[in-house]
Amino acid sequence: MDQLVVLHEIFESFSRGTGALREIEPRAVEGRCASLVVKLLQSCLDNDIDEEVCRELSECLSNIYELKRLGDICRRAGMPEIAMKCYAKALSQAQEPHVRSVLMNNLGQVHAQKGDLGKAIVYYKKALEGFEYAGDPSSAAHVMGNLASAYRRAYQWDKAVECYFKGLKGFEKLNDSFGVAQMTGSLGRVYAEMGERELAVLYYEKSLRMFEKLGDRRSVAWLLSRLGRVYAEMGRWDDSKRCFDRSLSIFEDLGQSQNAGIVLSNLGRFYLEKGDTDSARDSLERALKMLRKEMLPVYPNTVAALAATYSLLARRYVDEGDLRQSSQLYSRASDCFSELAHHPRILISELKAAAGQARSLSYLVKLRADPREDEAVALCERAISALESTIASTASKDREKVASLVRCLQGIKELWSIDLYTAEPWRILGMVSVACEYLMGGIRELARSPGSYKEMHEALVAINGALDDERQRRDSSANLRRAAEHLRASQLEGFEKIAGTLEMAGRSELVQGMSPSDILNYGAHRKALMSIGWAAAQSLLSEIDRTGWIYAWDEAMNLSEAGPVGRTERIRRKAESIAEMKEVPVVEMGAVNLRSSPVDLPAESALGRSIVPAQTMLVSAAAPLLPVSPETIRPETTLEAPYVIESFADYEQEDAFYDEHQRESVDHSPDTGCSESAHVAHRSNLRDSIAARIIVGLIALAGTAYAIMHVILGVL
Repeated sequence: MDQLVVLHEIFESFSRGTGALREIEPRAVEGRCASLVVKLLQSCLDNDIDEEVCRELSECLSNIYELKRLGDICRRAGMPEIAMKCYAKALSQAQEPHVRSVLMNNLGQVHAQKGDLGKAIVYYKKALEGFEYAGDPSSAAHVMGNLASAYRRAYQWDKAVECYFKGLKGFEKLNDSFGVAQMTGSLGRVYAEMGERELAVLYYEKSLRMFEKLGDRRSVAWLLSRLGRVYAEMGRWDDSKRCFDRSLSIFEDLGQSQNAGIVLSNLGRFYLEKGDTDSARDSLERALKMLRKEMLPVYPNTVAALAATYSLLARRYVDEGDLRQSSQLYSRASDCFSELAHHPRILISELKAAAGQARSLSYLVKLRADPREDEAVALCERAISALESTIASTASKDREKVASLVRCLQGIKELWSIDLYTAEPWRILGMVSVACEYLMGGIRELARSPGSYKEMHEALVAINGALDDERQRRDSSANLRRAAEHLRASQLEGFEKIAGTLEMAGRSELVQGMSPSDILNYGAHRKALMSIGWAAAQSLLSEIDRTGWIYAWDEAMNLSEAGPVGRTERIRRKAESIAEMKEVPVVEMGAVNLRSSPVDLPAESALGRSIVPAQTMLVSAAAPLLPVSPETIRPETTLEAPYVIESFADYEQEDAFYDEHQRESVDHSPDTGCSESAHVAHRSNLRDSIAARIIVGLIALAGTAYAIMHVILGVL
């Protein structure tokens, strides 16, 4: 089996799964870089595309087709730098204007994936110019869609809408029903992002009817998923749920588990926003089992939503008294946040802080279960360590609060430690004093303004004075009464009883009502300090807690959404000045001018078949594609497959959650939407790739000879 065939199968496994890859016999792979291709195949089967193997392959491969396909694989596996290198290397060898335009388009896709929209637009414009010059209106219409999408992502709505309508008109002139349906759906998307939800629904529903008429079930599923999202934003929960369920049912029926996973991720977010955390957990956990880690941004978005779900469930279980379950959920949330914090494409320090907070909470919850003294001290130490490791990662406005929380927990730990030293009563007074000092340090900065913190701090000062009185053998009752007054003034729940205990300890005539152990071990002081410590810790935690926040990333892995569940805010970065951007260097290669090249090939390929544009998603490969006209064969079944134009940004995930629809064969097959004969043709044509390359080479040589003859005749 030729190595190009294997690369193509790896490419398709992103959307169809790895079933077909398991049928490939590694020893049967042939080609100059067969061993590396086999390694890539194995890493794909292990659900982890090996970056180093891809890098070595980019150096080893020299054929334009193979470089193009490897670039496609790397782009979808989240390796844009290697993808760019493959496309640039192929472009440096390409002479045919049409082929060069395809590669220009794909380089634009990579720059768009990286978020460099200015360069993406430059490449798209070059590709558009090339296709228009070559007389390929179909490819030009698709690139126009890419250009519109780049403007959309840069929030240049007017230019985006203008380009979408141009693409729509182009497809209408070609009588390309699929293209018309796609551009109609893209207009729905841009209106959705503009906040024009009614218009978005109008265009989405129109596109949905078109795809239903065409029998493209896969595209129908994606449109339903998009509609579900818009309906959720409009508060139309029943309509949203119905759309998500229909979309999920179609993908499951088609056997496209990864796409079903994306819809489950969307459904989980829907439940989360609605407040149904149990259903959200079920959907998100199911989604995570179906998604690959390299599926960006849907995989990290799912992990982030699951982290928020675990945190919210943990809070609920605390209220219900199930502390063990709550601790486990906080621990899982911490694992999710930690995974995101260590993701190479995510550079958000506060995720590390959220991981530390969740880990600390998992220990603190256990403290509420009244553990043994030695266990309590160990739990306090772990909670403190988890928080200390995150101070540098915490937002500057919250760092002092985290430091204050750590001091409060150190005070609580000191109080738990006292019972370990009951045999050494002479040490207890010093330990109580140390705990009080920690707590005063913890809330000192917070006590600068009037409120409960100030009253608690004054109570601590008074208790510290009482301890000093005890040390000096003086009467401490005045300080204890003052502490009680401040505790009552704080108006915090539970402090009234503690205030009474302190007053009792300060009234000599009631001392006999207290146990000897309490008198000896400063029981009243310790209870007051523990109550103040917990109250301060809980208040500080509520102010810095980010464990219940949702984070979401866009297709370039820029943070696009953040905030507490139900109150998330979209993050719109300032777009670079695309309108003023000058020409950028494309790649270093042999100069081939599209306008003056002597090789002027027709729109039909060297094999007499149309190179038909196909849509592509960011995280899944193209489904079987339809030709522009019935008499042309399916482009993905020919050698020209790697040269198919792939629309990028509008046929990917929406709002960092959505994967996009692509063309699908309409043979009314109830299972996969593609006929068995087409699949057989696909295999046989790819296996004949070597012969086809020779034919292409001869045609190119003939074209060069024709160009030379034309020049000679011109001179004569």
